Amino acid sequence: MNIGAYQGASALKAYEKWQEVISQNIAYGSAPGFKKSDVTFDSILGSKAGAGMPEVKSVINFSPGSVQQSGNQFDFAIQGNGFFKIQRPNGKVGYTRDGEFHLNPDRTLVTKQGSHVMGAIGPITIHGEGGDISVSPDGTISQGKESVGKLGIFDFKDKSKLERVGDGLFASSDTSVQPEAVAKPQVLNGCLESSNVSSLTEMVNLINVSRAYEASQKILSSGDDNEDKAIQTLGSPPS
Repeated sequence: MNIGAYQGASALKAYEKWQEVISQNIAYGSAPGFKKSDVTFDSILGSKAGAGMPEVKSVINFSPGSVQQSGNQFDFAIQGNGFFKIQRPNGKVGYTRDGEFHLNPDRTLVTKQGSHVMGAIGPITIHGEGGDISVSPDGTISQGKESVGKLGIFDFKDKSKLERVGDGLFASSDTSVQPEAVAKPQVLNGCLESSNVSSLTEMVNLINVSRAYEASQKILSSGDDNEDKAIQTLGSPPS
């Protein structure tokens, strides 16, 4: 078994995974509330003693993005910890930092994908004749003097158990890790949280992974050349 070739092929596979993560970060870098993924490299022991094979792991980075004024009364941002609670089309719930909401035809608050935004006791409906809304820092939505609902703001003690479930949503991959209501949420109205992606950093990472990929290819090619020369000089090894 050619350990060097196997290690080189494993490195190429790891760099391809890194490139996929970078591409995803760049593609969704302008999406409100998007959380980038970071990669970590590790070495796992191969079938031969001492044969360390590179392995790349993707980890979601939940650091906050900057908050920008939008002026839209149905845009919301969370300062500090917490996620908005969303009911997914399959009936399950998901959690997001993307507060770009809209009203559907029956005037229920929904995400831009059409999923219901969940309040403390269910979906939130805005009255057609109630006038403009106002929002208190704890997420209570009012029209005039009437409260029409309160945004459900939840957080997880162990965010490492969260996984992406589509449309900027997260859910726990571990049934023992359950969300808890944030005691004192800080909700801003007419604002959106930007993604935490740095375009400059991702472009630098893209250059680095490209160079690393090319270097690994050259090492593999050089190894093949050396093996060919050894065979030509010493002859093929006995089977």
